[in-house]
Amino acid sequence: MKRAILVVLVLIGTIAVSSATQVSPSAELKHIMITTPEGPNIGLAATAIQRQAPAMNIIQLKGSVEIRTKDMTLRADEAEYNQDTGEIEARGAVHIKLETDR
Repeated sequence: MKRAILVVLVLIGTIAVSSATQVSPSAELKHIMITTPEGPNIGLAATAIQRQAPAMNIIQLKGSVEIRTKDMTLRADEAEYNQDTGEIEARGAVHIKLETDR
């Protein structure tokens, strides 16, 4: 019983350490560009980016998130972008700047 508890605690500690290193604010940002019918006009950047299975249409972004379109810039701690619907779910400190007409 004690051994099982120790194994669980070690696993939890390992997961916590690996999660902390994945979204370090000093980590280098990863960038991807999403192409829409109008062209490549959605830029995504974060310290960790991955697609959510099974459909792979949800892009998860963690750490120093920035999503740019021609109309706005969104910054957040974490976000999910749905490629099928164009919807963004942002969490943490969220800031949106709308671009003015030029």
